[in-house]
Amino acid sequence: MEDRRPDQSRRSFLTRAAGAGALAAIGDALAQDKPAAAPAAPAGTIGNDAIKREKHAAMQYHSERPLTGSVPAHEHDFDVTPNDRMFVRNNLLNPDIDAAQHRLTVKGLVDKELSFSLDELKKAFPAVTLRGMLECAGAGRTNYLPAASGTPWSQTGGMGCPAWTGVRLAGLLKAAGLKSGAAHVAGQGGDPGMIATAAPVIRSVPLAKAMEENTLIAWDMNGAPLPKVHGYPLRLVVPGWVGSASTKWVTTLHVLDAPFKGAYMTSSYVMPKWPVEPGQKMPPDAVSTEAWPVKSMITFPAPNSRVKGSGRITVRGRAWVGEGSIDRVEISVDEGVTWQRARLASRGDRYAWRTFTFDYQPQRFGYMTFVARAWDDRGNAQPMVSAWNPLGYFWNGVHRVGVLVEA
Repeated sequence: MEDRRPDQSRRSFLTRAAGAGALAAIGDALAQDKPAAAPAAPAGTIGNDAIKREKHAAMQYHSERPLTGSVPAHEHDFDVTPNDRMFVRNNLLNPDIDAAQHRLTVKGLVDKELSFSLDELKKAFPAVTLRGMLECAGAGRTNYLPAASGTPWSQTGGMGCPAWTGVRLAGLLKAAGLKSGAAHVAGQGGDPGMIATAAPVIRSVPLAKAMEENTLIAWDMNGAPLPKVHGYPLRLVVPGWVGSASTKWVTTLHVLDAPFKGAYMTSSYVMPKWPVEPGQKMPPDAVSTEAWPVKSMITFPAPNSRVKGSGRITVRGRAWVGEGSIDRVEISVDEGVTWQRARLASRGDRYAWRTFTFDYQPQRFGYMTFVARAWDDRGNAQPMVSAWNPLGYFWNGVHRVGVLVEA
């Protein structure tokens, strides 16, 4: 019989244990190389995979929970943004709503509380169709230095200009009758949180904006029912303002005597009243984000395209502003030393973006850049670099695209 001392047995055990541990570690490492299975969508919601299947292959996803995604500027070369290229921004989960069971209620400082099903709403008020810009407040956030807090939206993307069909919000408010003191209208969404105590998505807009004729309760996007990720069956559309004002899956409209006080008005979607030093915290007198500043982007050619120097290059892009109108767009081929006017397409719906074009004959071979700068009718121009803010909102610095001119 083998004589085994206690210390030898211990060493043998540790050797075997170490070997087993190494194998386990290798197994874990191999397992980590495999893509993790997507978590199942909670009951009554739609999972991210289902949403992504309806989006264009060019969509770039910036976060999974909440789901955010957008296409780069060169995938926006459309006067009307296709559904599959419209940016995705959820604050909570994506609800799977039965339109037949959905109702919209108007309450608060009104003479008469109203409630509509989708079909009742369509019959009660005239339908209108218009093109209108929506853009996430954080679009372009990764341009800021130092890095600002929030979802890392790409340098371009996070916006779109579809055609919306619905009824004017003003019609519902007039039908309900506004009481003295009515000052804000808050839309409440039906999107659930991961936990029951998650704050509902509620955001208010001033009464004047709610009554503006382009503010809609929409049910169609580009001639088809709203995609589920974009608010089916009903959503607010507040064009020109930050996307969070356009409540998706809207269930209730609250007429209030003051701005709503909640997470999406007081801690998120706020800006310093005055510019702050880069890297500083949000000051206590921050204000709610509203209309987008003047902005443009080049949608053709794509970055790093190869073009022939023997022919003219036609640069295309889109320009927009939250309130007001686009006055002109200028293009520079020498990094802002000199500027030349682009051609603007005719003005369409008030809050639709405008197409601009610029023909250029290359003067030399090699790498060159086009820089676009838009001006609005109030004399505001895009800055070279936007003023920094803690949450990285309202990036509207000039957009540049480089191409290689070949012989």
